[in-house]
Amino acid sequence: MPDEGMRHAILEADAGNSGYGEDPSVNQLEIEVAQYFGVEAGVFLPSATMAGQIAIRVWTRPGDQVLIEEFGHNYHFETGSMSAISGVQARLLRGTRGILAPETIKASITHPENSYAHTSLIVLENTSNFGGGTIYTQEKLDAIYSVAAHSNLPVHIDGARIWNAIVASESDPKQSIQPGGSMSVCFSKGLGAPMGAVLLGSANFIREARRIQSMLGGVMRQVGFMAAAALYGFRHNMARLAEDHENCLFMAKRLAGHSALEIDLQCVQSNILFLKVKAGDQRASRLVDELAQDGVGVLDVGSLIRLVTSSNVSREDCEYAAEAISRLLG
Repeated sequence: MPDEGMRHAILEADAGNSGYGEDPSVNQLEIEVAQYFGVEAGVFLPSATMAGQIAIRVWTRPGDQVLIEEFGHNYHFETGSMSAISGVQARLLRGTRGILAPETIKASITHPENSYAHTSLIVLENTSNFGGGTIYTQEKLDAIYSVAAHSNLPVHIDGARIWNAIVASESDPKQSIQPGGSMSVCFSKGLGAPMGAVLLGSANFIREARRIQSMLGGVMRQVGFMAAAALYGFRHNMARLAEDHENCLFMAKRLAGHSALEIDLQCVQSNILFLKVKAGDQRASRLVDELAQDGVGVLDVGSLIRLVTSSNVSREDCEYAAEAISRLLG
């Protein structure tokens, strides 16, 4: 939920018709975020889902193949959008805790001279949602960018939680994106804005992205109020993400020794914690309901339960949640 400072930013925002480039808050957000990542341009969009799908549409043609981790958000959680919108197929690659290896990508590229669907795009998710909030190291990113450059392929970064990756790894944001590639970033997660994402890339890439934005009905009008919220989160709420990471690790360590749970502590690199309930899906589903009655909201993902820390979750809340889980599992 927006904090007090963000609510004031929304109230006081300048707004105009962003469809004509006349919204000063939208324009400022696009400029500042593009400069932060060292790219030429950005476009403010309603959601990170739309941003990612626009990127795929710009980079590909119908019949192409997109390399993506098997649980990558653009494939696994977005209702078949890449096939419906772009007419492309996903080649699913097995990662380690959601992170793809350069060797795996290199071995999976098919080239235009082959009669198969040829690879036109590599998609990476940083941090990896289903991997448990895991982070690509700069060394691994650089190696993947090298593989991509050798095959003249763009890399799109699904950076819905890139802020968490940058804070946790203390990395240079300008090295987070492939030169000539693209990135989508989201403001409605750790930064606490009500909505919005920015798609980033070269000026030519963003020019085409704006065309696809219009095609998909994503052009917005007086949305300076939401852009101001995103800008406030970008300017003021990034450093405090370290607190979310500490709280997540605190819960993980509190629950790691419980006999009814399996927790991969190596996955706990940012603000996401997955708990595997050893008794299986039905017990996990019951636990979600029981926790809800205790005032703890968690997400049921089969036999896995997902907990996410944010600015709305204090250390006391984490202590309460860990105690409730331990108590209910016996």
